[in-house]
Amino acid sequence: MSVYLGRYYTFITISFCDTNADYDLQRKNIQKVHLIYQLISEELSNIDRLKYVKIYNGRIKASNMLSQNGKKEPITKIGEENIIGVELLIDIPNKIIQFYSITSSVKGYGDKMVSAIISSTPKDWEIVVVIDWSLGFWQVMAERYPRLEIF
Repeated sequence: MSVYLGRYYTFITISFCDTNADYDLQRKNIQKVHLIYQLISEELSNIDRLKYVKIYNGRIKASNMLSQNGKKEPITKIGEENIIGVELLIDIPNKIIQFYSITSSVKGYGDKMVSAIISSTPKDWEIVVVIDWSLGFWQVMAERYPRLEIF
């Protein structure tokens, strides 16, 4: 699994060995990121189909596929085939996590991503959806997760 920490950071490559539960962690010039990025990224990386998590300044993207345009960004475009991904906007001063986009071509993974984000976010943070184009998905999520606010 690779976690890319944005333009000002570097890749963390974690290779899991088949022979035992140990893993090899390679680090190069890594700067500290805010705890919220770490908490959410680690929880998203536990979802089996999400292979790539990228931390930017003010947002996180996670997906099962990378773009082929040279930037190698996690694909989170809504409606794409065979894509499972989420993009979050993170407002640290106001303690707000906003779902910018979420897509899942496999049933159940939308709920897994929402659950991972809500469970990894501290209680004093707000989790919001500003624009709902989902035709009912976010209403179901709001019923399951009372912390989730839909505007």
